[in-house]
Amino acid sequence: MSEMEITREDVAGRARAGKLAPLDIGRSLETARGIKHPWYRCQALATTAEYMTGRDQERVLSESLAAAHEQDETNRVVTVSSWPIRVLAKIRPELAAKYVEDLVALAETEPHNLRRSHALQSLAYSVSGHPGLLGRVVPALVESLIGGHGPRIDRCIRDTFELVLSARPDLAWTVAMHHKPNNLQSRLLAAIPG
Repeated sequence: MSEMEITREDVAGRARAGKLAPLDIGRSLETARGIKHPWYRCQALATTAEYMTGRDQERVLSESLAAAHEQDETNRVVTVSSWPIRVLAKIRPELAAKYVEDLVALAETEPHNLRRSHALQSLAYSVSGHPGLLGRVVPALVESLIGGHGPRIDRCIRDTFELVLSARPDLAWTVAMHHKPNNLQSRLLAAIPG
């Protein structure tokens, strides 16, 4: 995640900010900002922002994304950024699109296919309700999936197949055929229309 050690206070702070958010935005925000570890601070800020409105909400989401970028590993930056992106996609999809493009480009610098796939999977799920945004993630996700091998890649293929099918049905066959030949692959192939 980060070279910084995760403490109980970081984890508890995230939980506390989440509980406070629907009741007291000020205290939730103060709690979230007090979390030292950037992973948990990013998540807590994003959760708090869900209960905010207007420019303050956008500022806190920007702060959450900045915390994500304090991570040391590319896949971690992209993965935890999915929290604020999910909220941003609901309120400002055009702004979310810019961040999504940047995060996809960043993910593509991750040399390890499985880590890259997991990061892009998180990002894809965070925008799954927004076809235009999902369409920006899926091609990179598919490229990452077909660049890897093994049971964990196969699992990622199964976990993201519906997203690929909904956003880019033209890529579904390629992804399904990359899966290890077995009953699970047969189910993927059977799900492809026509």
